[in-house]
Amino acid sequence: MVQVGDVSIGSGKPKICASITETDRKSIIAAADILLQKRVDIIEWRIDYYSEVHHWDMVLETLQRLKMSLYGRPLLVTFRTKAEGGCQEIETPEYRELLDNIAQSGLVDMVDVEIFKDINYSDLSGEPAADVKEKFEELKNWIAALRQKVTVVGSYHNFNMTPEDDDLAGRMKLIIESGVDIPKMAVMPENRMDVMRLMMFTLKMTEQTDKPLITMSMSRIGSISRIAGEAFGSAVTFGSIGQESAPGQLPVNKLEEMLEMVHQNYQ
Repeated sequence: MVQVGDVSIGSGKPKICASITETDRKSIIAAADILLQKRVDIIEWRIDYYSEVHHWDMVLETLQRLKMSLYGRPLLVTFRTKAEGGCQEIETPEYRELLDNIAQSGLVDMVDVEIFKDINYSDLSGEPAADVKEKFEELKNWIAALRQKVTVVGSYHNFNMTPEDDDLAGRMKLIIESGVDIPKMAVMPENRMDVMRLMMFTLKMTEQTDKPLITMSMSRIGSISRIAGEAFGSAVTFGSIGQESAPGQLPVNKLEEMLEMVHQNYQ
């Protein structure tokens, strides 16, 4: 279990996270006000949507406004790169500087780190070369420094397919080894079997780590994975209040009702 403010991630029902994907400050704050009226445990600011994301002074001012608006609700900040389904690309030095500044601001509770942003999984599998090992050690050290300030979610997203089980296991192993607090994996199913594979994989992983896991099978056919996390071991599920930040998200009000139904059957 990971405690973030008043929210216990990995205990009881999966926690609901909803994303702010607006592009300007006024709309971002308005979206936060709407989310506060919903049954949302964690609010994610998808900062890659923000038109001023490359101007730190603007980011800081918006963070300050958000902090005041959320009244203690945990805030997760994510820059999702285009390679993993986000709005735009960003060079690694700027990406790390941005997350460093966000973590050091004292205004956020959690940040998302894309584990394979700068390292190809294929280079890390098997016996990696010395320079690849060095890159991974640098990543681990950076994550350790971030964790002194905030809770770190280590993520992998594949919007094209659901990798084979060995690939999923290898990636998850590396995400865990990176030292993050909460490993996250979201993949795209081609069929119902892919959805079941992801759920079974998650269940097996819960027996191999005490870290809370976040996994989901995207798109409409993967919707069951967003509801049944308590059964197979996913600690957070993402819902929407309008625009989806990923395919297959369910409206937060309906999502909360369905999570509660599953939870009651577990009592």
